[in-house]
Amino acid sequence: MDIIDSSEFLDDSPSAGNTLTNGYSFKQIGSITKFVEPISGENPIDMLVELFQNDPDLTAVPIEEMDHVIGVIDRKTVMAATNSTWKRLTSGNISSYVTRINTVLYANEFIEKTLQKISAINRETGVMYFSVFNSRTFMGIVSLEDFLQRIADIREQDLEKAAQIQKNLLPSQDTIDAFPFQIMAYNQMANTLGGDFYQVERNDEKHYIFACYDVSGKNVAASLITVALGAFLKPLKMLKNRPGHPLEIVAMLDKYLEQIVPMGTFVTAALCFCDMERKQMYIFNCGHTTVYSLFKDDGNNVKLAAIKPGLPPLGMGGVAKALQESVNAEKKPYAALPIKENMHLELYSDGFTDMQNDDGTRFDDSRAKDFFINLYNTSVQESYKLTDSTIKNWIQKSMLPDDITVLDIRF
Repeated sequence: MDIIDSSEFLDDSPSAGNTLTNGYSFKQIGSITKFVEPISGENPIDMLVELFQNDPDLTAVPIEEMDHVIGVIDRKTVMAATNSTWKRLTSGNISSYVTRINTVLYANEFIEKTLQKISAINRETGVMYFSVFNSRTFMGIVSLEDFLQRIADIREQDLEKAAQIQKNLLPSQDTIDAFPFQIMAYNQMANTLGGDFYQVERNDEKHYIFACYDVSGKNVAASLITVALGAFLKPLKMLKNRPGHPLEIVAMLDKYLEQIVPMGTFVTAALCFCDMERKQMYIFNCGHTTVYSLFKDDGNNVKLAAIKPGLPPLGMGGVAKALQESVNAEKKPYAALPIKENMHLELYSDGFTDMQNDDGTRFDDSRAKDFFINLYNTSVQESYKLTDSTIKNWIQKSMLPDDITVLDIRF
């Protein structure tokens, strides 16, 4: 069934202001058109001086001849034509100051499709205001500035919708709470859209997949790739002959991304496959930040194991090739760890270690390691607050330079 965007038919945006919006969508010219009573072009230009003086908010007036609107004259043109006694004495009627253009704008036309046309007219003639018609009926006037502002509003709305879609692809709290272990997931984008993404998936009753991704680049292009990542793992569960071994899944993901990721873009990833039946974990670090496994030894001391990148980033074909070559090799490009009681797994994006304070000092790897050791002794209920406060206290008033994701998984 097709999904129809109702915004194409009805303007429900509060930012439309006092415009003639009935029956026009937020994206149509009619929604930004302002009605101003036309003035006869046979009147002297002095008449408009008084009109503009009496209404400071009035920026332009439509001009008509023989009951037909021939164009629009703005405040700046009127003031320039009457700023001296000599100009007033020699001035003609209003219509002689109107720049006439052949282009007609209609209220049901779409703003984004019309912008290029009126921008070209503005560059050629300097005209800033345009008449708008509903069929043959004059409806009002619109400015190039109105167009640009509305397009900025449309883009902002689209970004907000895209950000919501991206957020909805992340696992819900209900999904996370249903797992037989505890998970804290922290995700903060540097901009409205970002390139960080994480997944927590149940492959079957005994097998689970955790993944933390970081797409090179930012904003819209990077966010589109996170949508592709979000669409990869879920359908695998529905396949009759689905790949079962982690090697097959990671190789398939690399080939999948190679087909859709543009040249020069790549995805770093930490993918963890948990076999709860055998109590075994397989970790594939594809050019990502160090993955930490924390546990307590017999003396109740917190120990930390670091899993550094053993594979190249995804999306360039190198991962699938490396995994194929490693089948008969003694040294594997992934880590195999036993799952122990009270073991913690820490995945994070490089935005966490790269964040800087007001002095320009990076948080760096050593502080991240200390943070995770401290996090180990914190309850999962408090771990989100600790992560959030650590980030806010470090960056202080500085801008967040990159997206930040932290996954804390507790067995």
